[in-house]
Amino acid sequence: MIKNLVFHIGDPKNGSSSIQRALQTRAWQCDTVLVAPQKELNASALANSLIPARSPGKYQAQFSRKKKWVENTDADLGIISAEFFSGAEPEALLAALHEFMPVQADAARIIAYVRPHAGRALSGYAQRVKTGAYKGTLTKFVKTLEGRTILNYHARFDKWQKVFGDRFTLRPFVREQMRDGDVVSDFFHEALQGETFTLVKPETSNESLSLAEIAAMRVVQTQWMETEVPKFLRLSLGAAIGRELGAFPDRSKTKLQLDRMNAARIRDLYREDAAQLDAQFFAEPLMERALIRAIEEAPPEIQSLDAAEYYDSADIERMGQISGEITVLVKEMPHAWRQDYHVKKGQVTGDDIKKVSRKRQKNATQVWDLLQQMADVLARAKTP
Repeated sequence: MIKNLVFHIGDPKNGSSSIQRALQTRAWQCDTVLVAPQKELNASALANSLIPARSPGKYQAQFSRKKKWVENTDADLGIISAEFFSGAEPEALLAALHEFMPVQADAARIIAYVRPHAGRALSGYAQRVKTGAYKGTLTKFVKTLEGRTILNYHARFDKWQKVFGDRFTLRPFVREQMRDGDVVSDFFHEALQGETFTLVKPETSNESLSLAEIAAMRVVQTQWMETEVPKFLRLSLGAAIGRELGAFPDRSKTKLQLDRMNAARIRDLYREDAAQLDAQFFAEPLMERALIRAIEEAPPEIQSLDAAEYYDSADIERMGQISGEITVLVKEMPHAWRQDYHVKKGQVTGDDIKKVSRKRQKNATQVWDLLQQMADVLARAKTP
């Protein structure tokens, strides 16, 4: 049986993919604590089962499965990670622990990371463009934050602390504040409570796109939206293109930046939240300083997200052609490629799925070939 549990709950865009890849590849070595990582790449299904609107009727099945893992695994510490826990109510997780894992419930710890508001807004925008959840400009995206609570950190993390008390740890996703300047090293230090460990750093996960690549993904994802490719497929396809781009070392390195006007808007929106977060969780004004630094470091003008600035007309036309070919294949068999994608990234194993027919495998292989071609086109970005 696993003696103790640690839940890593995100936040999104705070290095979760790197932490999960390190867990899956068993990239750590610790002689004093026997650690059992979750079997899957991430526990998103478990986390979403706490949110009925996302996964109706899945709660019992998901937590029963995790209960068996806890009971049948010999370890000092079990680690469960999913950034979607950030959208769940902490009371719901605690209640589930008492129902399914009562032996571990009262000692279970929670670890979360929080990225400064400006950086989180920027990375959130890029992620939404990549995965087809948003096609507007950065300025429009920042305006939408005014009516949303996604970056109102304090109220949310305050609830986690109230429910779990000193078993809840909030760490700043700020390089100079993290152990070794690295979120993976920092996480294991926190999870192992200071026990000595070594770490073989795995390959970078979920690497951010360049400015040009984001512009290109707006073209690609807009076409998929207009041809009614389902949202769940757009998300996975966009993520897969990002992974494929990692194989191109000479791709564009120019990153998307917040311009001064949008950085100032974010400061005005979240100044109070930053102050509250610093006062309750940190010994210094980390989040407040980050808001000010974002303005100081911002270029005066907004960067162009017009793909024509970075690609010639033939490349843009090719993006459209490849997008169209992918659309035909994924609409013909909506789950064939996505299932293969989940196997390749380690979210499910071959044992979790039924035998795949030759027709479905052929469909998935064709989609992968097209995604590699798409990445090749996106990697050709020129300097404007």
